[in-house]
Amino acid sequence: MAHYAQMYRLAVTILYDDAESKDVVSEVFARLLSSRVTLKADTAEWYLLSAVRNQCRNLLEHRQVHERFFRLMSGEAVQLTSSGDEQLRMEELMLYIRRHLPPLSQDIFRLRFLREMTCQEVADALGISRQTVHSHLQQAIGRIREYFKSNT
Repeated sequence: MAHYAQMYRLAVTILYDDAESKDVVSEVFARLLSSRVTLKADTAEWYLLSAVRNQCRNLLEHRQVHERFFRLMSGEAVQLTSSGDEQLRMEELMLYIRRHLPPLSQDIFRLRFLREMTCQEVADALGISRQTVHSHLQQAIGRIREYFKSNT
């Protein structure tokens, strides 16, 4: 806990959000405890600050991806910073998913890739087995690949 204040300040500087910053620091400590890594006194500060920075970066990237997919799924037009071709491909992908995948496969796809849940978390959330999640994902990804191969 000696480095908590410094870790928190770094997270707030990056995220501009008190609650998210506290969550990030807590997540770093939780991962550290679960990994059973032993920190040396001379490298602990560097390690913890690097972990906070990386966790903040991951959170920001996840937020951008999540927002982009959410807008595409809701049918809103999205201004992507990347090429127009990528935007068209993403819109085409979301349209294909909505029109051609069964509702359960759509739900599994959204939870797994948009909310970045693990397969077990998806299974628990939907009350199905992990194998069912894997099967639906495998079939959905296969169908999506075939569609894009034939339409490129």
